[in-house]
Amino acid sequence: MEENNTYQREQQENPPKEEQAPASYPNARPRFSTEQPEKKRGNIGGYVAVGAVCLLVGLALGSLITGLVSLGTSGISALIREGTEHTPEDIWKWDWEWDGFGPRSDAPHPAEPEAVKPEKIEPPEYVSRPLPAFDGQAPALGNVVNPLPDIVEHSSKGVVGLDIYYASERGDEDFLGGYGSGFVVSSEGYIITNAHVVEDASRVMVKFTDGDELEAEIVGADTRLDVAVLKIEPADSLTPLALGTSADVRVGDFTVAIGNPTGEKLADTATFGIISATGRQTNVDGRVNSYLQTDAAINPGSSGGPLLDMQGRVIGITSAKTLYAGYDDYGNVVNAEGIGYAIPIDDAMKVVAELITTGHVVRPGIGISVVTIDAYYAEEYDIPEGVLVYTVTRNGPAHHADLRVNDIILSYNGIVPGEHSDLVDYVAGLQVGDTIEFHIWRNGKEMDITLTVADINLVGTEILNGEYADIID
Repeated sequence: MEENNTYQREQQENPPKEEQAPASYPNARPRFSTEQPEKKRGNIGGYVAVGAVCLLVGLALGSLITGLVSLGTSGISALIREGTEHTPEDIWKWDWEWDGFGPRSDAPHPAEPEAVKPEKIEPPEYVSRPLPAFDGQAPALGNVVNPLPDIVEHSSKGVVGLDIYYASERGDEDFLGGYGSGFVVSSEGYIITNAHVVEDASRVMVKFTDGDELEAEIVGADTRLDVAVLKIEPADSLTPLALGTSADVRVGDFTVAIGNPTGEKLADTATFGIISATGRQTNVDGRVNSYLQTDAAINPGSSGGPLLDMQGRVIGITSAKTLYAGYDDYGNVVNAEGIGYAIPIDDAMKVVAELITTGHVVRPGIGISVVTIDAYYAEEYDIPEGVLVYTVTRNGPAHHADLRVNDIILSYNGIVPGEHSDLVDYVAGLQVGDTIEFHIWRNGKEMDITLTVADINLVGTEILNGEYADIID
């Protein structure tokens, strides 16, 4: 399969700028677990950040951003991770248990984890399919003054709830562990949702508003743009939604979102708002993309649902929201309201077409997140200037090459990074199979490590040992 298609080449020529504000996925995915692995809680982000921004929950601080970057790119963008004194477990556990929202400098550091041997990941056999007709019809609007009732009544038939099942650790029957939304785009049975909704799923059940329930096949998923395609056996009752164009969307346009916040109990919930921005560069759980921003309410379980214009056409896929806007003078959290994000449908459909016709989207990456160490912090902590490895992705190129958390990259292929973005841009222009020679500093010694760029969509997102850098804790 050709590793660099036309869409990817176009994106490499136009890499996105740094994000304006991070956010988090709101899908309801509790996993029903009461035990969470302990992670190192370094204060690195609090020291090196330009502005304190949250890693997972997402604090909207305008242009104040940190310098923490995950490299899993195909030119479409760098994977940016915001570093602060908090880790995701400090803020919002998967079982929704509140664990305090503040620095944990007093938390004990766990013993050094045993070395995890990297596993070679064999690519699956992808199924190529013909591109279906995206044959959705916009609703007939009887009231142009208030078209919302007609839009919601028609579109709700094509919006589905998703029950996400996961394999049991005991090896017996899988269990219901999360919820999400999706929408039908073809009478041939194709459904669009978010990749993070179906990630790690052993089974996905699709529920319609009339009570019908069908098991879906996961055709493919692209974690970089956060788009996934499902397929069910087509039925006469399917109502595919009409696709609009996000290129024509303007700030101030009215919009409506439909989804299943919290799952079945609030299925088919419609929320109304306006478009607040049309190209907001935003970090969502370590991935930076350009989003439509809206104040239409998006809540856990809404992920993957459609964002519609006032003709009832899909202009975006609801994906994320910003929950917190910062801290007051006393350190209390300031909540953020009405900041939701949707993947523009024009971008999404390019990926959808590739997932259907090839079963996969190639995203070159090296599987690390990094943060800039400038002259000030280098002198402050008696370490060299460079790019600090903040996390390593399990089974990724960095894991295979034994690049480690707390390593400082001094150069790559002879290039000295001025900022983390320099390294990000460089990786964005590479292809799967290319090599990078890193000259690094580790515990006072310098050494060379060679990495081979891999397809980050095959590697996944698991952080090796759940470990975060704490070299300047």
